[in-house]
Amino acid sequence: MAEPGFTVSGGAGGIGANLDDMRTESGYLAAMAQQLVDQSLAAAGIALDADLLASAILSPITAAAAEQQIVFATGQMLLFATDAGVTAVFLAGAVDAYEAVDRGLALLADVAVNTGTFVLGVMAVPLAVGLGLVAAADVALVYIAGYGGEALESLGEGIENVLAHPGTLANPALALGLVLAGAAATYDGDEAQETVDGTLADQLALLNELAGENAWAVDLIAQGAPGLLSGLTLPLTMLLGPAASNALLAKLTGVPWPPTSYEQALQAIIGAGNQGGYFDDGPLLTGENLINPPEIVGADVATPTSLEGLFAGSAQIDKYDTSAAGDEDALARIRITEVPGDPPSFIVQVPSTQVWDPAAGSTPNDVTGDTHAMLAQQTALSSAVDAAMQEAGITKDNPVMIQGFSLGGIVAGQMAADPSLNYNFTHVVTGGSPVANFDIPSDVQVLSLEFDEDPVAKLDGHNNPDAANWTTVQASAPSLPGDNGVPVGIAGEQGAHNAERYAITAGEVSASSDPSVTAFTESAGEYFPDADAELAVTMVTDDQTHITTTTTTNTETGAVVSTTTDYGAQRNP
Repeated sequence: MAEPGFTVSGGAGGIGANLDDMRTESGYLAAMAQQLVDQSLAAAGIALDADLLASAILSPITAAAAEQQIVFATGQMLLFATDAGVTAVFLAGAVDAYEAVDRGLALLADVAVNTGTFVLGVMAVPLAVGLGLVAAADVALVYIAGYGGEALESLGEGIENVLAHPGTLANPALALGLVLAGAAATYDGDEAQETVDGTLADQLALLNELAGENAWAVDLIAQGAPGLLSGLTLPLTMLLGPAASNALLAKLTGVPWPPTSYEQALQAIIGAGNQGGYFDDGPLLTGENLINPPEIVGADVATPTSLEGLFAGSAQIDKYDTSAAGDEDALARIRITEVPGDPPSFIVQVPSTQVWDPAAGSTPNDVTGDTHAMLAQQTALSSAVDAAMQEAGITKDNPVMIQGFSLGGIVAGQMAADPSLNYNFTHVVTGGSPVANFDIPSDVQVLSLEFDEDPVAKLDGHNNPDAANWTTVQASAPSLPGDNGVPVGIAGEQGAHNAERYAITAGEVSASSDPSVTAFTESAGEYFPDADAELAVTMVTDDQTHITTTTTTNTETGAVVSTTTDYGAQRNP
């Protein structure tokens, strides 16, 4: 169902839920058919009852009428049983047929996409060289136009200088000297550079807007990752032959070659990177890796009392999770909110990527964590979240909502899908996170927000499952107050991959009347008590521990609404 500004798929109102209903109805009808058959057999047995047969001697007309009614009733029940059974089979068959066709179309789509990306991989080097030459020529022309234009303008000033003194024309050398002197006096190299910078900035903004409008291409490239890698390595195959090159690449990447799935392609990238010391996420973290995070200066803690508040919190913990001293002091700020109840509920917020170095540093929320989390593997960040949850006293008896933006959402989905974790995950909320490939249990309610212009959300190469427990909201990235009308692109301050933008959309989604969204928000009600009340926030830092606690209270009743604690995590603090 479409809502103003966004489209909703999956969830309680999605196709998957309807198929589940059809499958359930088929089961009910099959059970009813069996009951009717059992009842008809029991009724047929009555017709052969010895007492009824004996009564036929004394009252043959009455006995015949009774036998007739029994036979009629038995026949009717068998007819109803047949109708119910046929309908049950039809419904089950329709569901199976739909799912089979859907799987077939998905397989054909994968083949088509991988064929295209294979060609793209083969052409990647010449395309890169050609595009590089075009880009270099374009930059050169921009510089020529910028500096040349300023030179021509200055030369014009010099000529005007001569024309203002026409007597100098009788002496060509003097006239030329006046032209050059006037040009030199008016030439402004800084203005020429500003012209160049402005032109390049305009071109970059145009490229950003173009890339944002075509972010769907990232989805196709991710889906066709096996074909792309095969195309890129075709020259090696032609040089060494298929057998030798496949053996060499398998040894280099650690996966069978060529890769045949998204997961194998990603593992191949990680394996090849490991050969150069990259994409190694290091050991899992424990409670010893938790540290005292810096205080949040100049802002109250964004208490997650709504979906919008969740993503406002994501923006906040990302902003305050890295020390200004440098990467060696960078940390991951993990936020855990306890909501009173019996037992208490918890909201766990996971930070997003802060360091883009492919080699692991001090912070666990980095590119190495991204790559491993995408394979549904435990990472340094997920183990740090686990350690923080244990520190907060969360057990399998406590309902848990886990939420994150970007990498935070990837880790949230990965942890919810991990059967080895002994927690009661009931809800997962993600924004801008590629989580389609995670096998999250059907009893966990999932809400995923994705922007059309956000390429990161498309890195999984597939659409999110259209399942009854998984609601996906697709929307255009909204503008921030500081955008000043600049179109949303994929880089800089106007980037679509932005937690503050997702907070705006989350607020709009919360007000939606879509049945899937409504079902999710109603199911998550226990995590957002007193959402409409006026709240007061008090923050206390204990310098003796790594715990900074924020208590939120209802100003009308004085009751504690929630208690929020930030945990810092580092590799080898």
